[in-house]
Amino acid sequence: MAPLEPALLEASWPTLATAIADTAPRRALVVLLTALEPAAIEESLLPTLAALTTHHRVVLASVSDPALDEMAARRDSTRHAYDAAAAERTIALRQRTTALLGRLGVTVIDASPENLPPRLADHYLLLKSQGLL
Repeated sequence: MAPLEPALLEASWPTLATAIADTAPRRALVVLLTALEPAAIEESLLPTLAALTTHHRVVLASVSDPALDEMAARRDSTRHAYDAAAAERTIALRQRTTALLGRLGVTVIDASPENLPPRLADHYLLLKSQGLL
């Protein structure tokens, strides 16, 4: 991955699905590291996920913002009440998107930056131990 250069671009999920099909013709574990943004996932990723989940085990891993839980808990002033409401709405949308992805057969791992790598590793080990890979 050394020659890769970062760029702020929208992912081409159909291109990714084609590359996965070319690279892994047999059932494989596909881990997508992307933001759990409801609008972006529902508009662009969902059609591709339907195709991917029929042939592969798909995990979507996303870094959650630990500040959201803190904001949702604070209600000691009017300003904080509005922040809390916005945080709760964001959390609810993420949970709705997680449930939607789950119905498609996608496992979602939504964790804080320090917890995401071990949770991904634990999920991989669980799948291996159950003979699902």
